[in-house]
Amino acid sequence: MCENSSESRPHDVTSPSDQPRFLSAEGTITKRIANLPHWEQGETCVFVTFRLADSIPQSKLGQWKEERDDWLARHPQPWSDEEKSEYLAEFGNVLEKWLDDGLGSCALGQPDNRELVCQALHHFDGERYILYAFAVMPNHVHALFSPIDDFGASETLHSWKSFTAHKAVRANGASGPFWQKESWDRLIRDYRHFSKVIRYIARNPRNAGGIGCAYVRPDLTHMVAEY
Repeated sequence: MCENSSESRPHDVTSPSDQPRFLSAEGTITKRIANLPHWEQGETCVFVTFRLADSIPQSKLGQWKEERDDWLARHPQPWSDEEKSEYLAEFGNVLEKWLDDGLGSCALGQPDNRELVCQALHHFDGERYILYAFAVMPNHVHALFSPIDDFGASETLHSWKSFTAHKAVRANGASGPFWQKESWDRLIRDYRHFSKVIRYIARNPRNAGGIGCAYVRPDLTHMVAEY
């Protein structure tokens, strides 16, 4: 587990308000399109990945974008379940593999930087969002959380990245961007999806060769051991 990441949360973790809300077919979805699609739906639970600016070489990323744009042009939405699975296999999993290869400066492998991110993720837990799990890897971060009230997922992500970038750059004397501008995110469909993401986050350090650290909220750790 991440250092100092098992601290008690500021409110009762078993209260009904703590339970995750899942994607609703009837709810309004806010969509933003940049290089990647970004969806938000109020307090719906979301899984996000954000990475260091140098974590994937631009040559690899450019090729990925070109191939993805070609695929999207040949597969207009709405997608079938088969097409969704194909998209994830072709364009989602490859990014995860590149990240787990540990490319770039891997600044989050430094204990001070890693602990800075852990503390930032915990800081507004219970106030602006409910934090369920996260993993801090040498060049990227995974987090599973639900926004609270009007402080949305994009605002939460921006605050994490802005605060940690400012602190890390000042402490390390580095120049240039610390985080990649865009992140990857996915709304959680149901309890099964939620459990799968919990397990993925918890096991990410081990599956990547024992590097990085992970946190799972204490009342959810049974999900990791169930499979």
